[in-house]
Amino acid sequence: MNKYLVGPIAVVILAFPFPAAAQRLAATRPGVPDTSPFRPLAWAGPNSYRTASGMPGPNYWQQKADYTIKASLEPSTQTIQGSETITYTNNSPDTLRFVWLQLDMNLGSRKSRNSPLDFFFFPEDSTFHVGATIERIQAVHAGAGGKSTSATLSWWVNSTMMRVDLDRPLAPKGVLSLDIGWHYQVPTQGGRTGRQQFPEGWLYQIAQWYPRMAVYDDISGWDTLPYLGQEFYLEYGTFDYAVTLPADMLVAGSGELLNPAEVLTPLERERLVQARASDKTVMVRTADDVVATLPANGSKTWRFHMDRTRDVSFAASRAFVWDAARIDLPGGKTALAQSVYPAEDGGDAAWGRSTEYLKFAVEEFSRRWFVYPWPNAINVGGPVGGMEYPALLF
Repeated sequence: MNKYLVGPIAVVILAFPFPAAAQRLAATRPGVPDTSPFRPLAWAGPNSYRTASGMPGPNYWQQKADYTIKASLEPSTQTIQGSETITYTNNSPDTLRFVWLQLDMNLGSRKSRNSPLDFFFFPEDSTFHVGATIERIQAVHAGAGGKSTSATLSWWVNSTMMRVDLDRPLAPKGVLSLDIGWHYQVPTQGGRTGRQQFPEGWLYQIAQWYPRMAVYDDISGWDTLPYLGQEFYLEYGTFDYAVTLPADMLVAGSGELLNPAEVLTPLERERLVQARASDKTVMVRTADDVVATLPANGSKTWRFHMDRTRDVSFAASRAFVWDAARIDLPGGKTALAQSVYPAEDGGDAAWGRSTEYLKFAVEEFSRRWFVYPWPNAINVGGPVGGMEYPALLF
């Protein structure tokens, strides 16, 4: 049994005393500014962007960040090599002369534990790596006749944040295109990403794995707080991403799989068709299929697309079994609930009922509050736990 397994659906509440924070609050005196992180929120407003309550005003805006990502995962070196194009739309009324990006994969390069939760995110047997190596950052500018030019940009990294100085100001309603190359090693467990070895091979859960635009808003400007392993927020946009890895590995990713005919077997595609019409869980890749899968030479590229989302993540392993069932949504719409997990963690007492629980949860939440917007919802069983990403849960 997977030593990290806590069940397909779990809620963990951790309570830690913070006496220093309490003392700081108690020490607030008249005439002395309150700089405590627990001070009451002070909204900027009321103005045309925000009402006095903090709700959006008539001229409210959000930035937009679209991504095209190409990445490869190499198990022999535990390395992700990637390149991406970020198309960033400045919907703000401000002219930007630099931008900030998040490098959450740098979290594992910290040698000390800065918060009580670090002992949960980084067990004693975790491996720490140097974080991301940024290979290049270029601004790509459209030119006459469809020709584009590029300019090499300078950047500065501080922990999990990176400032990039632009070669020309980005005016309101302007669009910036950034070309970025990077690579880093995947830790055994670090923050919200990690890997574990099974008899069939490595299992990877890959999140917060590419340079991502930091939020720029009307209240605080750039959000430059470092990532400490807990929560985060991002701009919304469209994602097209491709992951290349050994041909015998199965990939589950945020969004819609665009090339099933290239990466799935005919039997897996047939079972997926059955699952899309089934209220009961259908096994798409069984434990017997895992055993029968021979190590393959070469690689496959899995391509995914996702609209109106803030992030994407994926999981990959030769050890995965895979099951699925139809999700019934209001208005006659449907989606697909899926689960991938090591074969040894199956059965009704563990992950064998994961898709059943996921289907119920999405249907119930959609009926009560907000209709689920994406075509897939995926549970992933593996060494990383306790985090949700768009359409995919660790």
